[in-house]
Amino acid sequence: MVDIIARKSMEGIQMKRRWSFRLALVMLFALLMQMTVCAAGSTVTINSCTIAGDTVTLVATGAVPASDDGMYYLFELKPYQTEVGARADFCASTPAAETAIFTTSLDFNKAGNKLYSRFVVTTRQGGLFVSVSNEMYITNPEAVATKATGYPIKAKKGLTADWRYSDELSSLGAGYAAYELDISRLCAGGGTNYTYNGKTYSFNSGVVTEYDVVCQKFANQGCNVVMVIKNSFNAATADLILPTARVAGKNCYALNTAEQGGAEKIEALMSFLANRYSGSNGTIHTWIIGNEINNNSPWHYAGDMNAEAFAAQYAKEFRLCYNAIKSQNAGARVFLNIDQRWNFEDGTPNQYAAKKILDNFATNISQTGNIDWGVSIHPHPVPLFNCQFWNMPAGYAGLKLIDNTDNSKMVNPTNVDVVTNHMTQPSMLAPNGNVRHILISEMGFTSYNAQLPTDETIQAAAMVYAYKLTSSNPFIEGVIIHRQVDHASEIVSDGMAVGIRTDAGPKYAYNVFKYMDTGNTAYTDFALPIIGASSWADLGLN
Repeated sequence: MVDIIARKSMEGIQMKRRWSFRLALVMLFALLMQMTVCAAGSTVTINSCTIAGDTVTLVATGAVPASDDGMYYLFELKPYQTEVGARADFCASTPAAETAIFTTSLDFNKAGNKLYSRFVVTTRQGGLFVSVSNEMYITNPEAVATKATGYPIKAKKGLTADWRYSDELSSLGAGYAAYELDISRLCAGGGTNYTYNGKTYSFNSGVVTEYDVVCQKFANQGCNVVMVIKNSFNAATADLILPTARVAGKNCYALNTAEQGGAEKIEALMSFLANRYSGSNGTIHTWIIGNEINNNSPWHYAGDMNAEAFAAQYAKEFRLCYNAIKSQNAGARVFLNIDQRWNFEDGTPNQYAAKKILDNFATNISQTGNIDWGVSIHPHPVPLFNCQFWNMPAGYAGLKLIDNTDNSKMVNPTNVDVVTNHMTQPSMLAPNGNVRHILISEMGFTSYNAQLPTDETIQAAAMVYAYKLTSSNPFIEGVIIHRQVDHASEIVSDGMAVGIRTDAGPKYAYNVFKYMDTGNTAYTDFALPIIGASSWADLGLN
């Protein structure tokens, strides 16, 4: 009995030792995995990642880290992948050196398409692949595009357009026609097939036909078509929504880059749209990814996260859409969108200052492969219903929301220079060294509001004053007035009628819009006594 007890005791001790050894191995593996994930001690910098033909070439420099075999191994990470981990499927290798060049196949529009991937350099350390560099995306997706439409700007002014009255756009002199596209509608149903990366996707034929008509109508008017990409909640298309945001009740949702199926569907959809609307079906020249993204809830809901995490997530979404669009139409331009709350935060969860999101986004893009993104802004009156934006209403003036410094809490038509000045900083410049493309994609003035007195004449005066203020800025390429026709939901929910016409006919602002950039003073000078000025020259305008 004693021997049996002793033997069992020894067996227990040996088992504990084995488990302790296994636990130690697990902890060591976890530590090495953490090293792979964070690469905090990275010594290598990927300086470029570009396409030439069907080849991706990366150039990396830096001090050579320790390794098991003196080699570098290049891994690709799909949008939905967060780390190399225990993988061994590297896509290229080269001897470790202070300057190393990697080449790998792009496999564009094939099952192994690397267009949307980011790349990282690793070394073997203790038998595992450990990241030793930054992560870098392809920066010239336009290299594989078969189309390169021009970018027409026949006039700076534009309208949030209504396709029912599209035949008015040319006579109004509108250079831009802005419209919205809800991707959840395209993916709810089928009938229009599109094969991409070896898979066939089916999109709603009725919705496709609808946008064929819209884009053709706007093209026939000679407009630069501005398409705002949104994503609404639909249980049937929930795979388009970021998993952390799949709750009903928000206006728009962040795009799914976290799951393979959702990310691949969005890649295919954006490629399909950019291909289809770059020619005979009309051309979308300007793409805006999301609406007022700094207002995470409710306009680009991604779930609960801080500003830095949100900007990083949005950068993934933007990059995916950008690469899809530019790989089809090299001439298209792609923009993010922010609202007028430049530095303003009121503590509402998931609502961030526009400048904070813009700066974090720019840093993320710069560190992972700079591309030619643009920024669109909504410098609406503050508050929104204050048609006479040059006068703050009672209760607002003391808040000191508007000034001409980078610290301004808000931007409106009087101080849009705050944004454009910010964009002239070296850290914000485009890859070619120029100031990025900047667009006012929404700016509206109401002819009716129950809180502050206004009418059609005041609305028109506000519009022409705002247009003169913003169009005179040399960095602003377009000024889109919101909107062509009063929208019923805006009247009901916001008490605002911002159209230059109703379904019944034109407002006073209609002809003012038509002639305000023609030199016909009859349609501009009427505004002077309303805004309290004797001449436009006195305001520094012409």
